[in-house]
Amino acid sequence: MKIAVLGNGIFGSAMASYLSKKRHEVVFDMIDNSEIIFVCSTSNLVLSSLLKLQKEMTNQKIIICSKGFAEEGKLISEVLKGNFKNEIFFLYGPTLAEELEKGVPSSMVLAGGNGKEEIKKQIESKNLRVELSDDVIGVEISATLKNVMALFIGIAQGAGYGQNTAAFVFTKAVQEVKNIGLALGGKVETFLGLTCVGDLFLSSRNRLFGIELGKGRKLDEISSKTGHTPAGIFDLKNAQRMVKKLDIKAPIIESLYKIVFENCPVRDTIKEIISN
Repeated sequence: MKIAVLGNGIFGSAMASYLSKKRHEVVFDMIDNSEIIFVCSTSNLVLSSLLKLQKEMTNQKIIICSKGFAEEGKLISEVLKGNFKNEIFFLYGPTLAEELEKGVPSSMVLAGGNGKEEIKKQIESKNLRVELSDDVIGVEISATLKNVMALFIGIAQGAGYGQNTAAFVFTKAVQEVKNIGLALGGKVETFLGLTCVGDLFLSSRNRLFGIELGKGRKLDEISSKTGHTPAGIFDLKNAQRMVKKLDIKAPIIESLYKIVFENCPVRDTIKEIISN
């Protein structure tokens, strides 16, 4: 099968390598004669990346792997709706790029409507288990907010708190994602699965960045040293706008915003969460 991959960053390259080992023909950033399009670009470029190729599209199935908010702080499904006749699916989960490429046993969730069973057959292997879900909103919200929550989990760790506090913060992060997701129509069981609890467990770049923030280092200092600013930082402002629009309580998002953009002391904000 010929598969197109849009976005040749760390995850896009890893996914292409994995699919090649599955004996698929993989091409980057072109869709001629392809049957499936994997979108692995940064979340704010998903719509523009697909629109550039829209005239060449036929009936390819589109699989979104990009995590985070789309243009204008909207969900990816929201900006894609109505723009494409193709069936669109979302593939997310606790899958570090380097481990996927090395063949470390991994799991992901494929969310969407009809046709996902056939996609599963094409991409699943002994090293990658694919679970199916019809809860697109729940899966997408989990993936969108995962990077933001991972930052805060890292901050608590970097600030020197023990495992008791870490467990508390982790649990509160899951609950906050669940509350937001339920308000948007997601299913409660989704937030207990791979795309929320599972993905938050990983020591991702966002979590590692959060550890440095927890140690008292400033945003610019860390970005300069690491050479990048993780997606969670960019998604934080959009997350705050989302919860205000929904008019629901989101203490972790609000506290994280204060730490990152208002230089509030880490320990003060964590104590505030614990006491509430």
